[in-house]
Amino acid sequence: MSPNARSPSPKPRLKQVLIRLVLAVIAAVIVINIPHSLIPVFKESVSQASLPPEIENILAGKRKIVTIGDSITEAGKYPGGYVWLLQRYLNDLYPDRAIEIINAGISGNKATDMQARFQKDVIDKKPDLVMINVGVNDVWHAFFDFQNQQFYPQGNLPTGVPLAEYREKLTQMVAAAKAAGIRVVLLSPTPIREVLDGPENRRLQEYIAAMREIGLQNKCLFIDLNAPFLEVIGTFQKHAGKTLNLLAADGVHPNPSGYRIMAFTILRGLGIPIKDIENLQVKN
Repeated sequence: MSPNARSPSPKPRLKQVLIRLVLAVIAAVIVINIPHSLIPVFKESVSQASLPPEIENILAGKRKIVTIGDSITEAGKYPGGYVWLLQRYLNDLYPDRAIEIINAGISGNKATDMQARFQKDVIDKKPDLVMINVGVNDVWHAFFDFQNQQFYPQGNLPTGVPLAEYREKLTQMVAAAKAAGIRVVLLSPTPIREVLDGPENRRLQEYIAAMREIGLQNKCLFIDLNAPFLEVIGTFQKHAGKTLNLLAADGVHPNPSGYRIMAFTILRGLGIPIKDIENLQVKN
């Protein structure tokens, strides 16, 4: 090389380094500012849920589950219903477990009816776990005369089930299940009409409190399905008024959106991590 020759100018190399640095900064800013709702798109699908310690004693070894309830549970067996959803969600989460859900819902049932058939429809099925959803009809039937289609704001119709009797019958069901070695999950009743400050829903809170207390006394898992309904309905009504039934076409029996809230709340109540269920896809 001639002594008079000059080394190549360092400017092009410096320029390349600066460009790469700028691109890296831009990429970092984009990642940080991606909306949270879009993040799951980039996640791998979940094929099997992790089992945290808090649910080992609830789902571990469970192969057969009975859901006993009223028309909300009975209709829950159809596509989009909460029992239908639970079956498919659990199949997807735990494909190696072959979990079976038996639907024992009967329309119009109250605590008195469920207790009377508990041996036949639950104990005799020999499940590992039973989910009990009761309370809507116990309260609703005290306020509404279905034969004459008349509302009684005092809630004094004899077709309802008094709180003391509700407590007694639910306690008997829990005791029978425990005596048979069946794990119990108590599911609180969902709202009665979407008039959140109405007399039915005010009284219903007393029944939910009784169910919660029975769960504590008997060391049963209590899952509050009422609270998320109130939260969603209340938020909607705040912005859109009180003229529409949001989660139930008739104000009582959940629509697909209501059933989805029930199923998701039950999964979370069982302790399944949100990261395992947030991307679940329903399969027929």
